[in-house]
Amino acid sequence: MTDPCPSCGLVDQVQHVPAVYQGGHSFFRGQGPAVAVPTGDGLGYTSSQVSGVSVTAVARALDPFPPPRRSGGLLAAVIVLAMAGSCFLLLPFSAFDDPPPGGAGARALGIAVISLPAVAIYVATGVLIWLYVRRVRAHRRQRRGVPAATQLWEQGWFCHRCGGVYFADARAERLLTPAHFRQLVARAGGYDR
Repeated sequence: MTDPCPSCGLVDQVQHVPAVYQGGHSFFRGQGPAVAVPTGDGLGYTSSQVSGVSVTAVARALDPFPPPRRSGGLLAAVIVLAMAGSCFLLLPFSAFDDPPPGGAGARALGIAVISLPAVAIYVATGVLIWLYVRRVRAHRRQRRGVPAATQLWEQGWFCHRCGGVYFADARAERLLTPAHFRQLVARAGGYDR
C-alpha cells in the first residue's frame, strides 16, 4: 500500500507510474478505407492495413526517456559533402597545366583561390563529423544512465485526481508536475544536459 496523495490526501485515484505509463499505450490494427484503382478496362478496389500505437497524454508526460534522435541525416550529409569536396579538389590540379601570367606568386595565389571551395566543404564535413560524434556520445551516456533513471521512475506514484506525481517515502511532502518528475528522472540518469 502506498501513502495517500500529498495534495488531496486520498488513495483511490493513485496508481504506480509504470502502470500508468504502460496502461496509456494502446495497440491497434484494422482495415483502411477502400480505394478505387484503375485496372485495364475497369476499376479494382483495394484497402490497406492500418496499425499503430496510440499513446495518452499522461503516458507521454510520464515517459522516462527522451525520444531517440536519428543520425542518418548527418551521415548522409557527410558522405555528400565529402564527394562534393573531392570534385572541387580536382580544380587545383587542372590549373597546373596552364600557368597564369605573373610568375610563381600568381600561380600559388590562383591555386589557393581555386582550392578554397574544397577546403570550405571539408571544414563543413569536419563540423558534421564532430556533431555526429557528440550525438553518439550523448546516446551512450543516456544508455549508461537508464538503470538509475528507471530505478527512480519506478518509485513514483501518480494521482489521477490531482494530475501530479509523488514519492511514497520521505520525499512525499509535495506533489510534482509530470514535467518536473521527468526532469528528476533525467537528472538521476545523467542525461538532463
